[in-house]
This record gives sequence, structure tokens and C-alpha cells, in this order.
Amino acid sequence: MGQRFIEILSQKKVNQLFLWRKRYSKPEYPYKVALNLLYEMLVCERMWTEIQRPFNHLLFNSDSVKFKNFQEAHKYIIDLSNEIARKELVQIVESEYHELDSIAGLNWRTIREHVSKAQKGDNEEVQEIELTYYFYTCGIELIYAWAALGYLGINQEIAFSSLTGMIIGGVDYSSYPSLLHHFGLSSTWLYNPLPKLF
Repeated sequence: MGQRFIEILSQKKVNQLFLWRKRYSKPEYPYKVALNLLYEMLVCERMWTEIQRPFNHLLFNSDSVKFKNFQEAHKYIIDLSNEIARKELVQIVESEYHELDSIAGLNWRTIREHVSKAQKGDNEEVQEIELTYYFYTCGIELIYAWAALGYLGINQEIAFSSLTGMIIGGVDYSSYPSLLHHFGLSSTWLYNPLPKLF
């Protein structure tokens, strides 16, 4: 499952960046990429208790599986993320963009600085923002898939390795920043920088 899922995910994220390059003006594009990144990170942060739930149930109740297959469990997680995005975050994401100092171990003040430089035509800064978007949003989507596997009764370590094809030590499965970082790392081997924007 791992390689196929992660390859499809990687292509989806790159395609999204190309789509935004067509949709937005060059100066607007870096901000929109960063704003969408923050939006996804805030949603995942708000969902963290739900993401942990299937694994916590496994510790106490081996009968806690409630979905028939991965697609059903994954749809539940994605639908929940969309609902949280709509109901809780659409109205506040722009103010959070300007006010946050950090999220999930990512220094958000630095992201704002990258965006400011990128909007003035610095291609290296554009590529930094694109890689950051790719790294963290792949990580988020892998977290959602990981939770879906948890709902099928798969333990944390096996779920991680089945999605990534890797066994990595030092992952704190109870920590959003740790899990996000390690899932992001597992997806970067597929990433190639996009052509220069400016």
C-alpha cells in the first residue's frame, strides 16, 4: 500500500501547486500557498484527539474496529477534516496567518518572511515555500491515512511503515509535531523542485 499511496499523494500535491501557479498572479501565489498550508495544519491540529482515538481504543478494547475497509475509514477522517475546516477555520485562517508564531514545530514567523521575499521575485524563496507546503501537507494526509488504518485495528508502527514503506526510529506517535515531521520526511524522496516562478 505504502509506495502506491505515497506516490499518488506526491503527485496530487505537485499538481495542486501547478494549479495555483495558473490561478494566482506571481506576487499573490506564495501567500496563497502558505495560507493553504496553514489552513491544513490548523485542521489537523484541531483533529488531533480524533486522530489518536483509534489507537487509544486499541489499548483498551480490541473490538473497537468500526469500519469495513480503508476507504470507508479514510473517508470518515477526510469528511471530518472538511467539516472542521468549514465550521471552525475558514473565518480565522487569515488572522492566524498574521498572528501565529509557530505551529506543530514550524516557525510561522519565518514562513511569513519567506513569503514576503518570494513576492518580490526571489525564486529560491518561492521554492522554499513550495517544499514546505509539500513536506507538511503530505505529512498531514499521511496522518489521516494512518488514523484510518488505526480504525481498522492496525497498530501505530505497522500503520506508519505500511504507508511509508519505512521503519523509522524515534517517532513519537502521540505527538502531532513528531508524527507530522516523520511523515513529511518519508515523502520528500519523491519531491523535485518546480521550475522557477519568476
